[in-house]
Amino acid sequence: MAPRISSYMRTPVYAVSPNDSLAYARNLMLKKEISRLVIVNEKEVPIGILTTTDIIGALFGKNYHKPLDSILVGEVMTKDPIIIEESKSIKSASQLMLKHRIGGLPVVDSDKKLVGIITKTDIVKAYYDKFKGKYKVSDIMRKDFSTALPGHSIFYIARLIEADLTGKVIVVDEANKPIGVITKKDIAYAQIPLSVLMSRGKDRYIKNKVPDLYKEKIISLRMYLVPIAEDIMSPNPLIIKPDEDSSNGAKIMIDENIGALPVVDNNMLIGIITKLEFMNIIARE
Repeated sequence: MAPRISSYMRTPVYAVSPNDSLAYARNLMLKKEISRLVIVNEKEVPIGILTTTDIIGALFGKNYHKPLDSILVGEVMTKDPIIIEESKSIKSASQLMLKHRIGGLPVVDSDKKLVGIITKTDIVKAYYDKFKGKYKVSDIMRKDFSTALPGHSIFYIARLIEADLTGKVIVVDEANKPIGVITKKDIAYAQIPLSVLMSRGKDRYIKNKVPDLYKEKIISLRMYLVPIAEDIMSPNPLIIKPDEDSSNGAKIMIDENIGALPVVDNNMLIGIITKLEFMNIIARE
């Protein structure tokens, strides 16, 4: 019998109201180290989902000019979330997440009340339990992935992440060796002045007083500050080799709370495994 959602879902669930501020929700996500919140109504029925993607959208989208404490969760949440009942299988959850390209499902009881949440991480746990010794990393790794150099700007990285199915960017050096990983969470939670993220092309700058040798006077020179990949990446990423058991990768992700592992052969990046790879296998078997 396929494992049930009730065996892997997380409970209790962190939930907020649509009338809470985005600043409050973001801080809760940071404090609890989670990437999504369920939004419920007064009957404890899920009416929305708030993810790091929604936070990034608030920073770069139509609300870019507003501080986060003046934006309501209800303004930016994803409404009418896809839900699943606790009696369904892990396979069904994987299929739903892949179909709708989402990373988590609110779990409800027969009355549609919120009782838990099932995420990609929980699917990875099920993979580790059920698929030990079945696939090597090279059998499941993704060969199409996004890379960037340490000097690429945060705006370039944000565009890469938006276009990438996995929402991950591997930062490499000139020898194609992975030196960092950037995720949506790194951009959404980056400790960067909001004025930079909201500059919309008007980059933040500092003024330095420098001598003008031609006019024999002191002038102000603007030095523009744009965050780059090495400022926000998680450095020294854990890696995995192509001939290892793929369940080792699942365990590393679970133990270290990470979402991607660069696959390295002879110190060179040749692939990546993410939670999506584990979900794809569970969804089809």
